[in-house]
Formats: sequence, C-alpha cells, structure tokens
Amino acid sequence: MQWSDQFKIGIPKIDEQHKELFRQTEILLDRSKAGRIQETVQFLGDYVIHHFIDEQGMQAAVNYPKAEAHKKIHAAFAEKVNELKKRLAESSDDIKFELATEINRTVIGWLKEHIMGCDKDFAAYYRQHSQDKRTKRASAASSRALQAAGAKAGTWRADLATGIPKLDEQHQEIFRRADLLLDRAQAGQIQETLDFLAHYTSRHFGAEEKVQSELGYPGTQAHRKGHAGFTTRFQELKRRVAASGPASRTEAVKELHRYLVGWFREHIKGQDQPFAEFYKKRQRLPGKAA
Repeated sequence: MQWSDQFKIGIPKIDEQHKELFRQTEILLDRSKAGRIQETVQFLGDYVIHHFIDEQGMQAAVNYPKAEAHKKIHAAFAEKVNELKKRLAESSDDIKFELATEINRTVIGWLKEHIMGCDKDFAAYYRQHSQDKRTKRASAASSRALQAAGAKAGTWRADLATGIPKLDEQHQEIFRRADLLLDRAQAGQIQETLDFLAHYTSRHFGAEEKVQSELGYPGTQAHRKGHAGFTTRFQELKRRVAASGPASRTEAVKELHRYLVGWFREHIKGQDQPFAEFYKKRQRLPGKAA
C-alpha cells in the first residue's frame, strides 16, 4: 500500500518522514528480488529511530500529556523492527522474499494504525498548543543555555559556512542541538538530545563520505578517520554523562558540549571547507550541473 493524503497529520516534517517510510517499505519487495534487501531494511531501522526521536522531541516541546504512552509504543515497534532485521540476517536466500513481504505488511500495517490513531491525536494537540509555547520555550532555553555556557560558544557562525546548502543546514542543526544540551542538563532531560546527536552525526558523516567517495575526493580517507575519531570520543563522553550523578552531570555535559562544538569548528574549517571547494569545482566541470 502506498502513501495517500488520508495519512497527513498536518505537521509537514512528520508527514514527509511518514511518506519516506512508506516509500522505503514499498521498495523492499523489488530489492528482495534483486538481492538488495539488506540495505533497505538497514535504512528503515535507522530512519524509524530518527523519526521517533523527532516526533518525541515535538511532543516534549508542547508538554503533550500522552507523550510517555506514545514513546512506549515507539519503543515496542522499534524492537519489532530489530527482530525482523535479525531474522533477515539469519535467513537463507530462498526465504528472503517471503520475509520481505512480512516486513512490508508489518511496517505498513503499523504505520496506518499508528498514524490514524496516535499521530493524528498528537497533531491536533500540537497545532493547538505549539505556537505560543514554542516561542516562549525557545526564548527561555536560548537565554539559559547562553548563561550556562558563559558566551555564545556553541552558536553557528557565518565563517563556518561551506557554500553547500545541505551541508551547512546539517552543520547548523548539529550546533543547534549541541546548544540544547546545556539547558536540558539543568532540566535533567538530556538523553533525548544526546541520542539525536549520536544518530544525526552518524547519518551526516555517512552521507558526506559517500559523496566524497563518488567524486574521488583525495582527502576521503583522512576525512573518514576524522569522523571515526569524533564518534569514538563522543561515545566515551556520552557514557560518562550517563554514568554521572546529579552533582557532576552538568559538568560532564559541559565537557561534552565543549568537545562537540570545538571539534566541529576545527573540522569544518580544516576539512569540510577544503572539500566544499573541491566539490564546487567538480560541479563546474563540463557536463556537470552549475
């Protein structure tokens, strides 16, 4: 079954993510015939988590009263997807199409029921409560985060632009989420932002490395090593935050925040901007889009 307008909930970002989930689920069957089912199932698993994090973040922003119940439903479905991924990895080639059909039915069936029930209920609440509350929360959060940092340490700066719109948008989102860490540490609600950052930076790095590899960028290997080093250190600091007690948590979060912001500033200046110049030159070559 394909996406239709009956599944729209009226929140553009969530609607676009739902459309992508329908699209990826539909191509499972074709890819299973071509022996390429694994990459789509892996994408689905990653995208589902990314989608759930975004949705739960919106619910937290407007104090949605059913947020906890919604989160439990998400967790149960994510576990189901992981079970199906495991079965797929362990299955023989002759039953992969049958298993792909089961995954298709499971995901589409769950999405239909979840969107028409839980998501539409949330969307109605979100539209009613979001505008005033989001404006007030954004102002208060920004003020507290800057006060905690002592300066605009994590804010995006114009000199970090690469000139590649998609890349710059992703960098800006990383900086924006990093700034939220300081405020959420004070409120004791940092795990959601840490999980988002871990997932988002992984997807960002993967997309960047893919383009570099396709273009034959000579600095791809060094770039990849830089990404791997960041991921290792970020995970260490993330575990330190999780293990810290109430008295030391704010300092642990500040240390992670300083590392994240400092690393991305240095990485963008030293590696992303040179790659961006290479990319733009390649785009201007004959036969390339300007």
